[in-house]
Amino acid sequence: MFSPMTITLAILVLAVISFLLEKIPVNLTIMLSMVALVAFGIVDAKTAVSGFASNTILMLIGLVIVGGALFETGICDMIAQSVTRFAKTERMMIMAIMILSSILSAGLSNSGTVAVFIPIIMGVCTKTGFSHSKLLMASFLGSMCGGRLTLVGDAAINVLIGDQIKALGYPFPFFEIGKIGLPLTLIMLVYIYFIGYRFLPDIPMGDSSDDALYTSGAPKDVPKWKQRVALAIFFLVFLGMVFEKQVGIPAYFIALAGAVAEVLCGIFTERQAYQMVSIKTVILLGGMVPMSTALKNTGAAQAIADLLIRIIGGSTNVYFITIVIFLLTTVMTQFMSNVVTVTLLMPIVIAVANTIGVVPNAMIMVLGIGSTMSILSPIACPPANLIYSYGGYKFNDYFKSNIGLAIVFLIACVLIIPVFWPFYA
Repeated sequence: MFSPMTITLAILVLAVISFLLEKIPVNLTIMLSMVALVAFGIVDAKTAVSGFASNTILMLIGLVIVGGALFETGICDMIAQSVTRFAKTERMMIMAIMILSSILSAGLSNSGTVAVFIPIIMGVCTKTGFSHSKLLMASFLGSMCGGRLTLVGDAAINVLIGDQIKALGYPFPFFEIGKIGLPLTLIMLVYIYFIGYRFLPDIPMGDSSDDALYTSGAPKDVPKWKQRVALAIFFLVFLGMVFEKQVGIPAYFIALAGAVAEVLCGIFTERQAYQMVSIKTVILLGGMVPMSTALKNTGAAQAIADLLIRIIGGSTNVYFITIVIFLLTTVMTQFMSNVVTVTLLMPIVIAVANTIGVVPNAMIMVLGIGSTMSILSPIACPPANLIYSYGGYKFNDYFKSNIGLAIVFLIACVLIIPVFWPFYA
């Protein structure tokens, strides 16, 4: 009989083929993969559905409702009018969204940043006629770059690699990740402005049922008090999430409390609040958790990691090894948690560095940046999941839109990382 690892890899390959062909909906493929993993005994039923109770999903539900109140009360229209005074063209708006989302996600989670931007972008596009699919993708890319500007941006990964580097006897201060994060963010902005904007997906608003709520525009003659209340709740939730450690309340609970407040204050009815939440996005967020668990528990992920050693072979060329680490990490993180990917590859990368006489923290930084290249598929990470249904994207749109940027980032990492973290002491 086939081993659990073989079965897991087979299910993954079939799922990827189905994702690419899209003969059946992506969400249905995810659910079929989940059922198959349970049917073959790879994961138990409780593990299979555990992802649907994640903190990320709870935060999404809260933030979409809190952000949706800005659209419902007409505040997004006012934001659109103000923004379009400065960003008069679609390309300028794309750049503005990318810069703002990069800045916000440096202090807020990238998932939270994208969730806040969804209703704002939909409102702006309803007013201006700009492409919502382009602006949503821009907010996603910006949020991913912002997570590399400070230690708290993409905290799970940044702390993971930071703790390992400090354990090896090297410093890792608060803005250490920004040494590579800031150049990559600037490179992204230049690339998107001159080249990448042409490849951003352009999908008419209304092609997805999940953006239908925004196509008719916000209600007219909304009472001023509703606008003030919606804006106050939004800022309180935002500040609460930024300072969650100080207030002692988790970010997801603050977002949920804000959503409850919106309904209690009469901004939404209970029915309207439910309609704001996309079930497609919930399935995307929670449905891939059992696959990630199966890859780790069956040894399939370790087998993929071992492939790194075989590919490198006896090579001592640091630039070749850097490229291999970056590419393998990027591929792995499209289908499983970047935290799991880094955890699996970390000891291997350190061992390779020690074998060829290279300072390990340089290779660890390559691993860390490669693990944040979750931009090539809608199932790669929560922010990618969040925009999928609202943008009306197809699975391949992420790859076609962002593969050029991933290649540019690879080249930049090979050139920049040795400057700040020399390979040789």
